Parts: sequence; structure tokens; C-alpha cells
Amino acid sequence: MKRGWSAGALLGWAEVLAASAFSLLAPGCARARPPEVSPAVLADAARGVVAVATAAEDGADHVTLCSGALVAPNLVLTARHCVTRALTSTPACDAEGHSHNGVHLSADVDPGRITIYVGRRVRPDVDTPVARAERTLHPKGRVLCDADVAFLVLDRPVVGARVLPMRLHASVEAGDWVVPVGFGGGPNNIVGLRVARNDSRVLAIGPTANVRTGAVLGPREFEVDQATCRGDSGGPALDARTGEVVGVVSRGGSCLASGNHVYTRVDAYARLAAHAFVTARRVAAANLARREVERADEARAAR
Repeated sequence: MKRGWSAGALLGWAEVLAASAFSLLAPGCARARPPEVSPAVLADAARGVVAVATAAEDGADHVTLCSGALVAPNLVLTARHCVTRALTSTPACDAEGHSHNGVHLSADVDPGRITIYVGRRVRPDVDTPVARAERTLHPKGRVLCDADVAFLVLDRPVVGARVLPMRLHASVEAGDWVVPVGFGGGPNNIVGLRVARNDSRVLAIGPTANVRTGAVLGPREFEVDQATCRGDSGGPALDARTGEVVGVVSRGGSCLASGNHVYTRVDAYARLAAHAFVTARRVAAANLARREVERADEARAAR
């Protein structure tokens, strides 16, 4: 299938809006044991997780790889620290969501340096991106505590991935089972390899400090037991029963450790999500109109 814009590119928005409406109404529930998720269902859900590559701004031939969830045809949910210049790699946060080591971020990375890749294994140095970021949307402020979330509005709809619904009506609860997905490669930390786990449990919901694991959670954060690895940042936690995105990887401990793996809740940013959906839809329409004008000009020039 050719990349680019077509009238059908906007049709995917009908499914997105329907899924969002359902998400706002559907009741949530906690589970006492891991639900049975078939490999086929798990693989299908994982197809909605994309790789987010940010090129170095100093001209060096280097990219930083993160993960993200495709939540609309041209909209990716990821972590803010993946798309903003960082002043520290170790943000210190308290249970109120305040920073204990000053500001964490400077300016946003130029969206044009952020590219999107799909597939089970990605290599940005040789693979061709399926889309490029056009705009970045995130909470105000320059700290990551309780606010490590961002949306990327893309220059075209993503081909080769499925759109994932977000659960914006309610938070996860302690004891809920989730499916973390990301390109950190799992316990072997093979960066660029997409791994999904269906046996991860929510340990705690902020605001709190988990003495056993050392995790400090702000009011908009939660902790899971399964490790997150380098490359998983920005990747989603999916509700193991419904497949809805409930959180975004923010920070974590060792790639092999259990606990102290912190996610930002997406329901806490429902208003930002609504703004992102509107913006992405407008950008999609504008890009489609521009492309149609370009095609008309090309047709006239060819006569």
C-alpha cells in the first residue's frame, strides 16, 4: 500500500471517535488473576505500538529510540522525555508530583527530527520511517514528575499498524492486570525488538511511596511489577482485558528488577487527549487538501 494521503485517510477517524466514545462510557473492573490473553490477540494489540526515533540535533549519526501507541491514524501517544531536550536523566519526584532536583527539561526537539517506525523489529539506521512528526503536544511546565506524556501529530496516517483505544474514563487500580508493550526487547534488552507481556500487575497507584520497591508515585502515576527496559520509554500499558491504553512508560529501575517501573495515567490527561485528537484531525484534513492541490497542479503540468 502506498504511503501518503487519500480521502480514505480520514475515514479511520470514525473508528477512533467510536472507540473513544465507548471508552468514556465503559465501566472498569479489577481482576484477581491474570486474564487469559491469546497469542493472536496479544500480537494484534502489539501492532498498535510503534517505534519513535529522535535524531540527534548536533549532527551526529545517532538516534534515541522510544516507543509509542498509535491512538489515531496520524497521532502517537508517547512520553514527553522522548521528545524534549532533557537537563537530567534522573528526575527526582515526590508523591505530590513535585520535582526535588529542579527543572528536568529545556526546549522541545524539532518535530521534524522525530520519525515513526512499525514492525516487530525496527532499525532506524536502515529502515524507512512510515511517518514524521509535525507537531508536539504535552502538558505545560518543565518537569517530568506526574506529567511525562506527549502526543505527536504526524504528517501522514501510519500504514502497517492498528489504532489503539485509550481508556480516558477511569484510572487503573492496584491489582489490575496490564500488558506492557515496547521496543526495549524484554529481559534481554534487545533495543528495537518489540515485546509484549501479559502477566504484569499494577502494584500501586499514586500518590504514594512504595517502601518495598522504592517507587515514588505522583497523583497521576502508577507502578507495575514487570521491568521496563531501554527503548520501552513512551510505550503503553494496555488493559489486559479490553486492550485499551491506560498508561505510558515514564521511568523505571533495573531492566531485570521487579517493581519501581512508573507509568503516567492517560485518564489524568483526558483534556490533553481531546485537544490532540482535534489537532490531529485538522492537520489530517489540511494535509489532504494540500496534497489534492499538488496532484491537480501535477496533472495540469503533465498535459
